[in-house]
Amino acid sequence: MARQVSPPPKPILDTGIIQLTPTINTLEPMQVDLGGNDGYVIGRSDARSTFVPDVDLVIYSALERGVSRRHATFVRNEGILHVIDLNSVNGTFINGNRLQADVPYPIHNGDLLKLGDLSLSISAQRT
Repeated sequence: MARQVSPPPKPILDTGIIQLTPTINTLEPMQVDLGGNDGYVIGRSDARSTFVPDVDLVIYSALERGVSRRHATFVRNEGILHVIDLNSVNGTFINGNRLQADVPYPIHNGDLLKLGDLSLSISAQRT
């Protein structure tokens, strides 16, 4: 009997809303509206800087989990959402694979994005 193989997940399109769900069950998910901007800086704010990233992960104890102020970015590339590591100290990972800095990697529904020690499941939301 032939084993059925599920098709790979489709890349997330660069429009609509994505949900970032921390793998720590006690934390609430965050929704990011992808309409309007070409890119979104992902990181954390803090009292020592006036910089506030587009996707501010401070509510997830980002500093304590090794997230940089300017850790990564979501960008549009050929109609598909990508993530780029911005030379972060503690790295950016997709499904356990460390990303090379300054290289766009497509994001797929259900991917696990890890910024430092903060893990977030990514899912596309219908608008």
